[in-house]
Amino acid sequence: MSWMQQLADVYKRNESHVGKFEERRNQRITLLPVSHVMQSAQIEILITLDGEFKSAKVVDKENSRTIVPATTDSANRSGAKIAPHYIHDKLQYVAGDFLDFGGPKKQKEHFDVYCKQMKKWAGSVNAPQKIKTIYSYISKGNVIHDLVNESILPIDENQQVLDKWPNDQKDEKPEIYKLVPGSPLSAFVRFDVLHESPEDPVVWEDRNLFDNFIDFLEGTYEQERGLCYVTGEYTTVTTQHGSRIRNAGDMAKLISANDSSGYTYRGRFAEATEAVQVGYDVSQKSHHALRWLIQRQGTYIDSRYFVSFGLEQPDVPDPFDSTSELMDEDLFSESLQKLGEEQALTEDLVSEELNKALQGVNHHLNKENLDHIIVMALDAATSGRLAIVYYQQIRAYLFYKAILEWHKSCRWLQTYNEESTNRLKSYVGTPSTYRIAEAVYGSKADSRIKKDLYTRLLPCIIEQKPIPKDILRIIFNRVKNPFSFTNSNESWQATLHIACALINKQYESEGYTVALQKDNHSRDYLFGRLLGIAEVMERRVLEKRDEKRATNATRYFNAFTQHPARTWMVIRKQLSHYFQNSSDNIGYYAMLLQQVENKLNTEQMTDDSLKPVFLLGYSSQIQDLYTKKEENNNDGIKA
Repeated sequence: MSWMQQLADVYKRNESHVGKFEERRNQRITLLPVSHVMQSAQIEILITLDGEFKSAKVVDKENSRTIVPATTDSANRSGAKIAPHYIHDKLQYVAGDFLDFGGPKKQKEHFDVYCKQMKKWAGSVNAPQKIKTIYSYISKGNVIHDLVNESILPIDENQQVLDKWPNDQKDEKPEIYKLVPGSPLSAFVRFDVLHESPEDPVVWEDRNLFDNFIDFLEGTYEQERGLCYVTGEYTTVTTQHGSRIRNAGDMAKLISANDSSGYTYRGRFAEATEAVQVGYDVSQKSHHALRWLIQRQGTYIDSRYFVSFGLEQPDVPDPFDSTSELMDEDLFSESLQKLGEEQALTEDLVSEELNKALQGVNHHLNKENLDHIIVMALDAATSGRLAIVYYQQIRAYLFYKAILEWHKSCRWLQTYNEESTNRLKSYVGTPSTYRIAEAVYGSKADSRIKKDLYTRLLPCIIEQKPIPKDILRIIFNRVKNPFSFTNSNESWQATLHIACALINKQYESEGYTVALQKDNHSRDYLFGRLLGIAEVMERRVLEKRDEKRATNATRYFNAFTQHPARTWMVIRKQLSHYFQNSSDNIGYYAMLLQQVENKLNTEQMTDDSLKPVFLLGYSSQIQDLYTKKEENNNDGIKA
């Protein structure tokens, strides 16, 4: 239960955010108060200070998020259960004339229960005036009548609200039908009271109302008390815990003791509380904090959600970011970002800045007052049960060190499209985990496979464990077949670079670099260099001749990895006519090929299949030749 304790601690440290909406990822989010839930409202009703109807409007999706006071029963209601929220709720609860305008008769008791509990709050000792005003209005039972008069809800000739807008209707479809799935009678309504001053907050963002409701709930409802297994305190406990953790439609729970059927724990325990007892307050705060963290900084793939956060303050680098995204962190704000604007981010430059950042981590953490960081992943095997599939709490220094080490070791030449300028930019760094997943399994692969890759790479990033060999094998096999990318939106070149980054990480003890290592005598590396030289040489000749066919190096790529010696003889023979044509100016490449071939001894010139390091030699050689072309601007390159 330590995760609940830590999340409750995050909540306490961030109570200044409670009820305050902020814009994140194009949506408004907030840290919910205890005993409150978030709902999306489709209709907003404004009431005068005297409790009379003033106006109503349809709420667009961007502004629909509404903080609603709730009991444990209403927050977990489902099916035919009658459990109204306080203040804001669906029409079946807040409208006394719901049945008069076509509402199902089986829902006739909903309004009475809602009205009774609102009366209790409005009649309490310290009830706010806004609550008394809202109760005064809803107790009249004219909500739908007012909405019809305001042209929010259209009715037919029988004075019944239209379930669907007729297809043959010439008038424009009312907004309510565009926002509410199904009948508009299922719309969620929120209430506001005419403001006495510009500073007066709307009802669903009024922190005084939040606090008053929490006090009212504690003083009104008698709840079971017991020993909380999380805090060790004797307090109010609950068996109903939060849902909607990952998103608004998520009904899966991390803690559930619903055993009315199936009898999961019967025979072991007589009651759910014998298995575990969790305090109401800590349950509310931990679930609200987790929901808030996921909304503001979580990453998801399919049904799996990942989130990293600091206990002392929530903002920390995302382990799945690429090096270019990591540059936006405060750790680099005064160095790498400026350098990236002034010059190309080369291997040496990025390495130097990562080392500087590593040395400055302690200073950065002291400034941010950050000590501990938690990384967790959640997923649901069924629609009702949520599980923590990865959890790691580590010291902040070790987390930052692991992130920086990941970006120092799992790196290669990367290209990306800069959004601001729409230009293709290159840098030496680490690809994002999203791009790794796309490269390993392909863009059309099932997202369930990709989410497992995210989870399997987390220990490699956070705990500095080796990359699983099967991941390397899969991407190596994909890159070996360049023609499989022909009718695809994916780039073989980009996939090659990502594969090289992963291979570089796997063989980091051997010290491979993007820069060509001319003294490297590894068999795989040398064969990679040979194919790289052949590729560049023939590509340049074909470009001069304005021919767009594939090179021999590309055509025989897969065969070369399986039988390098035999295939190289075939490629050599295919290239011979280029050497005989002096107009192609390829003498330098012939000399370069001879130099590399001389480094391969008799024992190495065999048909044993090549290992992934072959791609490093291939990529480095190509990059070296193209870089020299840019420097010399001609093919007469001197060794």
